[in-house]
Amino acid sequence: MTSMRVFLILAALLLSLAAIAACGGDDEETTTAEPAAAPTAPAVTGQEPTGGAISSDTSTAMAEPTAAPAMTDSGSGDAMAMVEPKVDRVVFAQRTPGTEGWDPNFDFSSPPSVQVRALYDYLVEINPTTGAFEPMLATEWSIEPNGLGIRYKLREGVQFHYDWGEFTAKDVEHTLWSMSREDSLHSSSGMFRTVVENLEIVNDHEVVFHLASANPNIPNAISQLQGGWEISSKDHYDSAGQPTLDEPPTAGTGPYQYQSREQGLQAVYERVPFDHWRINVDFPELELRWMDEASTRLASLIAGEVHIAPITADQEATAISNGMRMVQGNVPGFRTFFNFQGSWWTEHRNPESGRKFPDSPLLDQNVRAALSKAINREELNTAFFGGEAQKAHSAHFHPTRLGWNEAWEQNFGDKYDFDPAAARDLLAASGYNENNPLETNLHLINLTTYAGSEDLIESVQGYYQDIGVKANLVVLDAATRSAQARAHEFDNHIGLVSTSSDLLLAGRVYMSSQHPTAGNFQDPRINAEYEKAASTLDPVEQDTAMRTMGDLVYEVNQSIPLFWVPTKIAINPDIVSGYVFSGNISGNWTHYYNITATPK
Repeated sequence: MTSMRVFLILAALLLSLAAIAACGGDDEETTTAEPAAAPTAPAVTGQEPTGGAISSDTSTAMAEPTAAPAMTDSGSGDAMAMVEPKVDRVVFAQRTPGTEGWDPNFDFSSPPSVQVRALYDYLVEINPTTGAFEPMLATEWSIEPNGLGIRYKLREGVQFHYDWGEFTAKDVEHTLWSMSREDSLHSSSGMFRTVVENLEIVNDHEVVFHLASANPNIPNAISQLQGGWEISSKDHYDSAGQPTLDEPPTAGTGPYQYQSREQGLQAVYERVPFDHWRINVDFPELELRWMDEASTRLASLIAGEVHIAPITADQEATAISNGMRMVQGNVPGFRTFFNFQGSWWTEHRNPESGRKFPDSPLLDQNVRAALSKAINREELNTAFFGGEAQKAHSAHFHPTRLGWNEAWEQNFGDKYDFDPAAARDLLAASGYNENNPLETNLHLINLTTYAGSEDLIESVQGYYQDIGVKANLVVLDAATRSAQARAHEFDNHIGLVSTSSDLLLAGRVYMSSQHPTAGNFQDPRINAEYEKAASTLDPVEQDTAMRTMGDLVYEVNQSIPLFWVPTKIAINPDIVSGYVFSGNISGNWTHYYNITATPK
């Protein structure tokens, strides 16, 4: 082990004992958060849960996955009895959204939709403990016989805020219109314009989405899974027009309604003044307070100024020693891995055009395998994730997701895992040695999603040095890096990624060559299997295609899988008794109605 790496790893370990002033920074937005992980089998049926709960061995005494409050499908506001809280307003500290606005179907995509999730319900909820699709404003749903439509039956008797009437099919039509507008800034806008041919209103409480193609991204996007499709009142919109930050938002049906907002500072919501159709929340008020610095969030949490806050892993010991408690999301979704960039096609998405950089060493599978086998994941897990991360045996596939193959885990040691001697042999087989060392470029990226990413990257540089690889550290700002990736300028580069994207989105962005910034070893066979998976609503057909795609990804050492990382947040147990959330939805902080109060 190199002396530099020893220093970095020891430094990371010591950070967990540091005081507030020594916390890791997350003040630079360097990654694009993606929609989150899909349930295991995204079958469109409102009666059969399809997700799998994360195994209990990922929890700890300090970060506990927790069960959701009991909730029936009767539409009764008595689903959960309220307690008398110690404070009227619970304060949730979060990073300032990249875009502030009120219309989640028009102003932005997820994760900025965290700022409006308290106000709105969805047709389909994501179960906060299993990740399964469950009824919300839709009571059931099914695929049309021709495979090109999804029929939703809608809940009756649900009221919009401020006496804007009952939720009906016209409000679903309005939400589709808002999402599909040409000038919408939501990333799914184009998909809805091209894939949804029309919305048939059968009656006030039944609609059918008629599709131009069997695109499984549509049911995912309509659910709570990705952000967007928060249902709002057509009548209120027609009366008040497009909402701005100077005005109240369009009425929703959530258990909180709008109270006030100060741009750049906070958004405040109040409990609806009637028995909510589904769940009565404990706290009379919920404030989302924007705090970009992790150190500020931690200090405010300890001072009692906020009651819930995402903090960095190195701050957890300080929070716990000051009486805070860590709670954890229940569904695996967030992961981190290294991507290879340099195997672009000369013409984007066209394998027949040949490789743009035919001499890139990253086209050599021996090289890709060696760069994975050089990495000691156990050391990195201990140093940067406190040993709590789960080793990823594929960068995107997990036992709870479609397409999983147990053989990947069984063969991981031989194929990917730490073995520096084998890594050197692989390089030697491709002609790399002391006289002809492999040289590559390793991007030094400060991820906002977890602390210490730059130190982790420098540790990996040390591992590469140990096997005779010269890895040059490259420092670029996020905008420049993104622009060069879109222009396919990187010929021999490796970048660290963190994402909670669902499996279909991961197939498009990180496994196939569909996306303009796709970073991976691009293979036409993987493209073909992705197209099969993305063109059927049948979960059995999708599972088969995903398994084949996953086998190919594994076979060719497409990327360097690292870890599935638990999504955790700190709470003040004197004020908040618990917070149950799935942790696999883009932006992570969802299910605000599951924030429960410590009784007075």
